Parts: sequence; structure tokens; C-alpha cells
Amino acid sequence: MTRKSIVLAADNAYLIPLETTIKSVLYHNRDVDFYILNSDIAPEWFKLLGSKMEVVNSTIHNVHIDRELFEDYKTGPHLNYASYFRFFATEVVESDRVLYLDSDIIVTGDLTSLFLIDLKGHSIGAVDDVYAYEGRKSGFNSGVLLMDVAKWKEDSIVNSLLELAAGQNQAVHLGDQSILNIYFENQWLPLEENYNYMVGVDIYRLDQECERLDDNPPTIVHYASHDKPWNTYSISRLRELWWVYRDLDWTEIAFKYSNLDYFVRSKQSEKNAFVATWVLEVEHLEFLIRELPDWHFHIAAPVYCASALTNLSIYKNVTIYQNIIHKRIEWLLDDATLYLDINHGAEVFDVLSKARERGRKIFTFENTRKSSDDSMYDGIFSIDRPEEMVRVLRKLEV
Repeated sequence: MTRKSIVLAADNAYLIPLETTIKSVLYHNRDVDFYILNSDIAPEWFKLLGSKMEVVNSTIHNVHIDRELFEDYKTGPHLNYASYFRFFATEVVESDRVLYLDSDIIVTGDLTSLFLIDLKGHSIGAVDDVYAYEGRKSGFNSGVLLMDVAKWKEDSIVNSLLELAAGQNQAVHLGDQSILNIYFENQWLPLEENYNYMVGVDIYRLDQECERLDDNPPTIVHYASHDKPWNTYSISRLRELWWVYRDLDWTEIAFKYSNLDYFVRSKQSEKNAFVATWVLEVEHLEFLIRELPDWHFHIAAPVYCASALTNLSIYKNVTIYQNIIHKRIEWLLDDATLYLDINHGAEVFDVLSKARERGRKIFTFENTRKSSDDSMYDGIFSIDRPEEMVRVLRKLEV
């Protein structure tokens, strides 16, 4: 196989996510033909993007679909009529096989092995999704679909899907995904989770065990829910990685010389101070942030935060994690230089003992300490003299 055909569907409001998906694909793959199913994207966008793609021997095609076909169709949460456009994926390509991708996806590796999968006589390959459709416990997510073009045409699948959608679009719960699952029920090839790893559902599983993916991300990462990484704040894993691909320029894509580590790209300090809190009241937090610009402050809460706390993210040395995945607290401790026990209210998920187990230094104020055991702390400071904590942290070797 020399070239890869990839179809995406989007509208003009989704241009930034769409282009980010394309950038991620082309950073790791060459010789790709993109087909963008849309009703309203400006032709200038295609012309300018197409000229940039030439350096990686790839093309982009503007495929206009009449929005009136599906505009009145019922769709699921965070979806719109354009999601039905994927039905036409096999109609617009000239290849034997096509890969459909949603535009809330990033690709982190070579897709050749996916395109070469034996579909074993099936028309479609996809990844299992426990939220697939109509409350069923088995079904597939429609964000990544590997399709056998000849079989789709031989079986007139597009016409069948359109007829099914016309009759049932108001009754189904998840729009086009429900229609596809009803049509292909028990007639699809399950693909490995690596090809559609749905980190977006992290928002529904905050207290569950989950794997840290930073050092070995899945080949296809799907932010499948309303919790998108381009939201001002989001919860799902690999938010930062989406922003790395968003930030890539085309020279980096052409020569693949860039560092994909968000923390390196953003020049984040290796001095990491961590605070976990249930409440807004964190003693002298903004003072510490201002006085210690060479420290990066990671501030996490297992609940949604008041704006007075989230507004601290205007400082370049602050990252806010609201409604945090519980497991991420341990990951932040793994990366932290020290823990600051400076919040009022209760201790968050035994964070002090977890910090101590990892050998992290712990500093506190007299009125915020959670432990009565002085040996738990490397420094206990007066609330009236926060500058003393600043002085100690400035001298601290990392």
C-alpha cells in the first residue's frame, strides 16, 4: 500500500480541531489523500492547506455535502448534522480502503498497520464502545471506521444507511452512531483499542483506575465526549498532547524535528510545586506564584473550581486541574519537587502520606497543616511571614 485515503467530516466552526487532526496524521504519515466532507468550509482554506501538504506528498479534497440532507436529524450530545456525512466516506475515494476519522482525534503514530488489517469479509472495522447505542452493552464507536470500499458499493450500504436514518433518526439516542450500529449489528470486525482510545470518557470515570498515557500514547487518541481539550479547562488525559499538535507548524511536520513534549515546548520549569485542595482558600497562593516565577505551581481540585482559583492560570507558571481524575493526583506527585500543604479544609485523598511515600518535601503554614506530626514536614512557617517560605524555596536545589 502506497497511499492512504482518510475521510473527515466537519463544518466551518470546527476548523481548528479538524486541522489539528490533519497535522497529527501528517506528522507521522506521508502519502495521504484527505477528503473533507462539509457544507460550508471556505475554498481558500483548502487551497492554502493543500499547498502546505505538498511537502509530505499529500492532498486534500473539498467534498461538498448538502446540509439540508441531515439538518433536521436528531443528533446526540456535542454532535451536529455533519456527523451523518460519514455515511458517504466510501463514495468519495478512489481507493479500495478508506479510514474515517472524527475531528476530535489526534494520531500519534504510523497508520500503515491499521490500513493493512484483514477485515475478514466484513465491510467495516471499529473499536468496541460500552456507550455504543441505545443502552446496548456491545457495539462500536463511530469515530474511527475502517471500510472496505468495494463491499460497501456491492451491498449498496450507503443507500441502506440513508433509508434507515430517514426512518429512525428521531428515535435513536446517538444519531449516526446509533444508525451505524443498528445496521451493522454483529457484522463488524472489532479493532484493537489502540486504534480508538477514548480518553474523552475520563470525565465519567474520575474515581476509576486508569493508565497514565503520557510516555506511550495510543496510536489514535479520541476525545470522545463534551470534554474537549480545546475547552478552557478539560479533564481528560492527554489534553496537553492535543495542544502540541495544534501548535505544530508545517516546517516541523515536513522535517519531523520537533519535540512533542508539551512541557518542553512550553518551557515549563522543572521545579514543580503541587497543591491539592477541596476549597478556594489557599494561603498566600498568589503571593507565592508571583514571588517564585521559576517554580511551576500545579493546583488540583477534585471539584469544579471557583473563578478566583481558575483565574490564577493567567500566570505562565500555573496549571489548574479542576474536577481532576483522582489517579492524576498521584501522577502529579510523581513529577513534583515538593508538596505545599497550604490549603484550608480537609486533606485531599491522603495526599500527604502519598507525598511522603515518594520522598517529596512538604512545606506548610502553621494554620493550614493537616498533620500534627512535625516530622511530616520539611518546613512549617508562620502565616504572617510567607516571605520565609519564599526564601527557602528560592534556595532549594532540584
